[in-house]
Amino acid sequence: MSSMKRNATPSPSQPPPSDVDDQSPNITEEVDHAMNEFYNGNPTKALSLVKDILSRHPNSALAHNTLSYLLDKSLDSTATPDHKKLKNAKSSVNSSKRAVELCPISLSFWYSYVIALVKLAYNDNNAGFEAVIQACDTSLSIENPIVHGEDEIDLIRKNLRLFKLRSVYLIDTKYLGSITNEIQELQDRKEEIELRAVSARKNFKTQELASSDNKRKLKNVKKVAADVDTVATRVKAYWNHGMSMDQKKDLLRIGIEDLKLHFAKNNSPAAMAVFMQAVEYVKVAKNWKFWTCCCCSERFFDVELNREHIKSVHLGTFSDESQSVMPEIEFDSVHDTVESRKWGPVDVIAAKKMMEDLSRNRRGDEGLNESTVFMNQKEWPYCKDSRRDKVINEIRARLRLFLRVRFFVSSHLLVFMDLIMEMLKKRIPEQLLKEHWMNRTLLSACFLDISELNRVLKFLDDLAHICGLYGLCSSLAKDKIRGEFRVAYHEKIVFNEDFSCVVFDKRMLHGELLVPNDGAAVTSSANAEIVLNDDECKDAIMDWLLKGGTNINIGEQLKQWANLRETSRSQGKDFFKIYEAEFHRMQNILEKKILYLRYIKVFQNLDSICVEEDKRREEFGRKPLSYESLLSERERQTKNTYDGNFESDIIWYILEENHEDNEIKLEIKRHISEINEKLYKFDGIIRTTTIAMQQTGKKIEAVTAYDYRSIMVPLLKSFILERLDELAKKDAEEKSKAAAKALLSEPDLDDKKNTTDKGCGDARQGKGKSKEKMKKKNKRKPKELQATGGSKEHQENVEQISFPAEHGGDNPPNPEIFGPVITDELGQDKPKLMPEEEKEQRTLEEHLEDQRHVENEAKQERLAELNKAGSSAGNMEKKCLRRINFDDFNWKYFYQAQGVKLDEK
Repeated sequence: MSSMKRNATPSPSQPPPSDVDDQSPNITEEVDHAMNEFYNGNPTKALSLVKDILSRHPNSALAHNTLSYLLDKSLDSTATPDHKKLKNAKSSVNSSKRAVELCPISLSFWYSYVIALVKLAYNDNNAGFEAVIQACDTSLSIENPIVHGEDEIDLIRKNLRLFKLRSVYLIDTKYLGSITNEIQELQDRKEEIELRAVSARKNFKTQELASSDNKRKLKNVKKVAADVDTVATRVKAYWNHGMSMDQKKDLLRIGIEDLKLHFAKNNSPAAMAVFMQAVEYVKVAKNWKFWTCCCCSERFFDVELNREHIKSVHLGTFSDESQSVMPEIEFDSVHDTVESRKWGPVDVIAAKKMMEDLSRNRRGDEGLNESTVFMNQKEWPYCKDSRRDKVINEIRARLRLFLRVRFFVSSHLLVFMDLIMEMLKKRIPEQLLKEHWMNRTLLSACFLDISELNRVLKFLDDLAHICGLYGLCSSLAKDKIRGEFRVAYHEKIVFNEDFSCVVFDKRMLHGELLVPNDGAAVTSSANAEIVLNDDECKDAIMDWLLKGGTNINIGEQLKQWANLRETSRSQGKDFFKIYEAEFHRMQNILEKKILYLRYIKVFQNLDSICVEEDKRREEFGRKPLSYESLLSERERQTKNTYDGNFESDIIWYILEENHEDNEIKLEIKRHISEINEKLYKFDGIIRTTTIAMQQTGKKIEAVTAYDYRSIMVPLLKSFILERLDELAKKDAEEKSKAAAKALLSEPDLDDKKNTTDKGCGDARQGKGKSKEKMKKKNKRKPKELQATGGSKEHQENVEQISFPAEHGGDNPPNPEIFGPVITDELGQDKPKLMPEEEKEQRTLEEHLEDQRHVENEAKQERLAELNKAGSSAGNMEKKCLRRINFDDFNWKYFYQAQGVKLDEK
């Protein structure tokens, strides 16, 4: 804006300040003397006199104001070097500021202070014009200012308002030049926060696992490795060879009460608390996911509720007036033109001739339809021009980018079309262009020559650059890539309807470990019974179960869960700070747009006054009225109306330097053009800020979103692994007992040979005896033992003896070894044992008692060895047998008694 001629700077001798030092007439006389020296061309002497006054009267507001005035005048001299100007400008501000502090109701002193601030802003890039606006607002709010004459009060106030208007304009111009850097800085901060948080989460997990492993390894590296390997081997073997499909399915169904006992057994009340918290949450939300406010930690089960909470409670909302000036997005019609139409260079001369021919042949509505044929490109005269074609495609690419991110708004479309029409009407009459609707389609750009096309391309690039669009689009592209690699998948676990069980999806049994993360946490059709064959069972679930080791540390899992939430909340706070900055930027831009809409409305009204006067001059041919007189009359009319000062100040500002009609008209047009340029740039910043806020909001939602499965799955895995290991141990123990039983039932071949030599040699003859005799001998009852003093326990056990055939079959033992056996089914009495038989029986019982003692010791030893090294049951049992002397008694009674022993076990 141009400088004002009506500066009306009040004399330093006005008005008499209220400070005690200024009450003396001597001060006024001394100040007047100093000013006379200045007017007589002695500025140095004048400055010296004023400084002398202040040395004697440091609280003289008049002297401080005069010193500021003299220092300001020194800035106008070309002889003053730049560094000296900056020093004098700062000193002038300090002096005038001291003057208004000593006499705060003096409008004259405030005006001098505003002038000093303006000159400092021009000489110091770091000063800015914000202080000017603040000083203007303060001075204009004084209710009873001290000045000489009412007219001078009005004049000073008008100047203060104009200084404010000029400062706003300069601030906004500077702001538009720096907004790109501001937007880019915030985008860089977002990237930095996200990368730092991801790295922190990865490092924490690695450090925690490494720390845990190191602690265990420091205790006993070999032992830990051996134990882990043993457990993994045991559970894998049991899973693959010892479990049915139904058992495997049951393993994925975990009772809540069983899980509570598991936590109690592991002494983990914290795990119990987290688990019950998840259960109570899922009962209400029916989902594993939840969001936590990064500001106050309030939990929400719906992301929209979290979003609205942040905006309404912690951020704020835009006023209705601000909402009303949000730009309207252009998409559908523009998108159709950009994507569905042919873009290429058009022969302008041929196109002009076609339009002229169509216009001459118009006949009512039919002619209108004919004219649309040209607008619809059906017969456009395209030409070959590689240079134009290249730039046209670049313009089209920019428009596609604008549309993709919803950046293109109505003001952009309007300026884009005005720019094209401004250049195109130089070769094709404007009326002809409008007649064929060429002012309504983006395709008009295809009619421009190479230099004009470059101008359009520069307009689009400048618009994108000043709004920070390119940097924002780059950031959005990175987010998209990260999002594609960060597709949410999770183990499918749900509660049953009465929340008594939590169930893993049975599809995990044939390798489908992860499913899309819908977050559903209650039973559904997706968890219906799945028919699986044994051969469909995969090892993937075992790899999943054993991943991370066989000893899942619940405490470490809970620590990681707590750390995840703390890290995410910290990251959310960092993003919220950016969110706030973007919100305040949006508020600022909307307020600027509201102000400039008021400006342009005033300038458009003034322009219409001039246009109406032009029409009157043409229609009636009367003596014209000057624009200056018309605008001055308008100023008087609006002076006492609502917002009259605003329009009055603008009129006064225009007439300050322009008095001729052409000058006034051009000044009004220039302001309208400049304001329109600011408005469409404001709209661009509003759109990029809106897009950036949406991006930041999504980042906040992403980092403050949690999934209870993140902690539930490790807890459930620890339970399943412990349960599976217990089942594997139990199965191994049962198999070990069975092996021991089979081993102890087998006669040692060498011992059997020795026994046969001592009295069982006739056993070979038994092979020729009849089957009936064999059956009778097999039915012999143990009453023989009773006749020889055998215990009741032995008698009862002997009745249940079943002898293995061929070391484990169903055939009865050799009757020659055990002798005749008489059944008592008919109540018949049995023969008594012979004396030598009774002796052998007593010897046998003593040896059996020794054997029980040895076996009990061996059993404990065997269990320990199985846990440590997996020693076979056969070796353990043979070791037990080697500790017994088998040569001291008759072997036929050993086999008979051994049958009792096996039954007892």
